[in-house]
Amino acid sequence: MNKNHWQAARQLAAELAQRNFDGNLLKTAASYMIAYPDADLHDWTYRLARLGNMFSSSNQTGHYRHELYEACLRVRPQPVNGRDWALVLAWAARLFNYYNANLQEARAISDVQGLRLSEPPPQFQPPQPATPTLMPEATLPEVREEVSEEATDYFARLQKMWNKKQE
Repeated sequence: MNKNHWQAARQLAAELAQRNFDGNLLKTAASYMIAYPDADLHDWTYRLARLGNMFSSSNQTGHYRHELYEACLRVRPQPVNGRDWALVLAWAARLFNYYNANLQEARAISDVQGLRLSEPPPQFQPPQPATPTLMPEATLPEVREEVSEEATDYFARLQKMWNKKQE
């Protein structure tokens, strides 16, 4: 880990700790970049932010996703590839808990308390299914009221088996 990675990880962790962020999302981002080092982190966090609260465990998830997207854009110096981002995010996830408990140190690195986020990206809207067309009136087959001997016999056999089990 070089000096630039360390600086980026500290900045990211310090900023997110001050913003009432859920550190689990930082770990998720690190895991994603480790699994997909060729991925574009900014594209992934943008798409994640567009999901808002879809597929979330709380009503705050959309806000956390937007926070992560914006914080990754603010990081200086920017990691140059997915492998570097994976390293920065993994260390930021570790440092996050430290800065969460030591907010004065976090503010000394990067004070973002008064920072206002830009508008979140437009919310993803899944395609709506086409309006179903009503089927023409179908005529149902006529139901016979009487029960066949075979059905009565079968029911009687089941009843006998059930009674034996209950004894």
